[in-house]
Amino acid sequence: MTQTETGSSENISLIFKNLAERVTVILVEPHIEGNIGAVARSMKNAGLVNLILINPTEIGNEAFARTMGGRNILENARVSDSLATVAGEFSVLAGTSSTATINHKKFRRIPVAPWEFWKNNLGTDSKIALVFGREGDGLRNSELEICSQFLFIPANPEYPVYNLSHAVTIVLYEMIRQAIEKEYWENNNEEPIKPENFNLLLKDIYQIMDIVSYPSYKRKNTDVMIRRILGRSALSDTEFYKIMGILKLIRRNLTDEHDTRLER
Repeated sequence: MTQTETGSSENISLIFKNLAERVTVILVEPHIEGNIGAVARSMKNAGLVNLILINPTEIGNEAFARTMGGRNILENARVSDSLATVAGEFSVLAGTSSTATINHKKFRRIPVAPWEFWKNNLGTDSKIALVFGREGDGLRNSELEICSQFLFIPANPEYPVYNLSHAVTIVLYEMIRQAIEKEYWENNNEEPIKPENFNLLLKDIYQIMDIVSYPSYKRKNTDVMIRRILGRSALSDTEFYKIMGILKLIRRNLTDEHDTRLER
């Protein structure tokens, strides 16, 4: 492993450590053991450790069987009698539901998608609680009123209700994706292609088109199209040099073939 890769791995570990300290999952009155265990497993995948259970069903063998590597999360889960009791510990309390609206008169259920939620909250130091409701009827309005934000996971309108553990996994996946993507792009981005190299690449492509006698009446539109394609591709300098190597070989072979024909 290179020094760069080691540094990146260490940075990602720090990201997960930070998330573990900041993000808590709260399940309100879950009544299916298997779901509770599966949630603990997903939390383990996401690097989270803090689970709060509000008036849960009795936790037995089925829950622990579903935790896999997340057994310690379930063993250390806190149990509370109401969401209101723990709400004051968090600066961001995000409730979730399969029912949403854009009607501002029903402000409790005006949603934000998981990707938008994490975009707004990952870069802060806020203590975040992700609140998931009952398997049967979700969170009640009185509980959503306690929450500062409302998460809604898009789904097929004909069957929009996700299994509890699946909903938790989707929200946590988006958290991980954005956190790691942010680390990757901030620390592993290559230098973008320099303007002079961009123009040199275009020049080489145009020269090859001249060598193969590309129809002149098509050149203007084709030149514009090539310039725009390359502009959209956001080439790096490393990619530029690789492409230039290929173009150099093509140009040399075409030139040799052209000279051979002239000799004949």
